[in-house]
Formats: sequence, structure tokens, C-alpha cells
Amino acid sequence: MTKLRSLLLRILAVGHLIWGLLLLLLAARLAWSAFAVLAYLSTGTLWTNLPVAFVLVLRQALPLVALGAWMLILSRRLWSGHRYRNALLVAHGILMLPGVLAVAVGVYALRAAEASAAGGGGLLGTWGVLPLGLGLCTVTLALLSLLLAMTVRHDSAAVGEQ
Repeated sequence: MTKLRSLLLRILAVGHLIWGLLLLLLAARLAWSAFAVLAYLSTGTLWTNLPVAFVLVLRQALPLVALGAWMLILSRRLWSGHRYRNALLVAHGILMLPGVLAVAVGVYALRAAEASAAGGGGLLGTWGVLPLGLGLCTVTLALLSLLLAMTVRHDSAAVGEQ
């Protein structure tokens, strides 16, 4: 059972690593796009539009950076097997709500796009896939993490001791 748990911890650590890096890449893309529009803003100078760009970056990219960094920290804890149970329970217990909400928004958007397409519209119907995909990834990772964390009795110092 210890070998199986060790293998599951490693797989989950790689999943957290991949998800954390994807979140950081998405945050970098959002930050880049906020600064890329500076040349196209019609009012003011660069110095008056720069605070607007910083506000956009802080509002859109900073939460993704924080979540991506936390996923990388969880990945390191899972890989080493050191004190991961409580961190997984808290982090993924909280992340279940936005994940489930994102899935619900994605399903609702796809249903609305189908109804719109039946009436001759629906050009932006594929935008429902984005929250659906992100939500499914979040919920899947959260469920696997919560299930693994609930099978562990306590936080121990090493994977082999569990």
C-alpha cells in the first residue's frame, strides 16, 4: 500500500506542477495583453494610461499568479511527501466551489449558445468551453487531492511512513 500511495503522490504532484505552470502562463498572457494595449489607448499619455494597465494586471493576473504559485508549492510538498494533508484539504476544499461554479457557467453558456444558434446567432458559443474546461480540470484535481488527503491519517515527515 505504501508503494501505491507513493506512486499516487508523485502523479498528483506532477498534476499540480502542470496545473500551476498553466496558471502562471495564463497570468503572463493576461499581463502581456494588458500592457500591449497601451499603444492603442486613445486618451492620455503613456504615463496616464500605465496605472490603468497595472490595475488590469492586478485584477486579472495576480490571483492566477497566487494560485499558480500555491499549486507549485503543493506540488513540491506532494513530491517530497512532507506535511501535505492539511494543505490539500484546505486548498482543494476551497477550490471546489469556483471549480463547480465554472463548470456550471460553462454548461449554461453552451446551452445558451445552442439556443442562440437555433435562432440564427451563436457566434460566441465556443466561449462556454473555456470555463467548462478550466472548471473540469480544477474539480478533477481537487477531487483526486481530497480523496488522497482523506485516506491519510496524519501528516508525516516522509512518504514511506504513511
